Amino acid sequence: MPPRDRKLRVHAALFITVLVALGLAHPWVNPWLRYDRGAVLNGQVWRLITAHLVHLNGWHLLLNLSGLLLILYFFQDLLDRRRFWLWFAFCALAVSLTFVFLDTGLRWYLGLSGLLQGLLVLCLVLGWRGNPWLHSLVLALVAGRLIWEQLPGYDTGYLSAWINAPVYVNAHLYGALSGLLLATVMLAAGPARGHARQGH
Repeated sequence: MPPRDRKLRVHAALFITVLVALGLAHPWVNPWLRYDRGAVLNGQVWRLITAHLVHLNGWHLLLNLSGLLLILYFFQDLLDRRRFWLWFAFCALAVSLTFVFLDTGLRWYLGLSGLLQGLLVLCLVLGWRGNPWLHSLVLALVAGRLIWEQLPGYDTGYLSAWINAPVYVNAHLYGALSGLLLATVMLAAGPARGHARQGH
């Protein structure tokens, strides 16, 4: 499984460095960077992006970093710098704008977990032709988990002792759907080009 883009490691390292720095400074930066509906509606639009870079505490950060590193490792043959930054920019805006226009009861949010769902779905769809059985199975598991999270009896507080807040499962759903949309657009826009870049 050779990397698609070895220089992605540098970009990913810079991204992770930002996450860690903001995570260590969370008591000071979170009030200014998290998604806050009132603040966004008053013009603080940077929160649409920065909300996904900040975390509640060290455990919250560690959980999301672990997920990011696993995805980067298992899908290194599919990800390059362009896809990585497209994922972050597109999914961050898509999820946050969904908060603004559809999830109007949400007052605040922070964390990378919603976008990680998008990155996972993006990679599974882009790499489906290379391993259809495995990718279909994992996509089915992801879809099943998302549906389970939306059921009335789902316990959103299972991580509260660690992250000091309930899990906001709608962010997972919005993230996964944004990843699916981005993968669909990528495949429709240039499947031949994407195939030609394999191994670069």
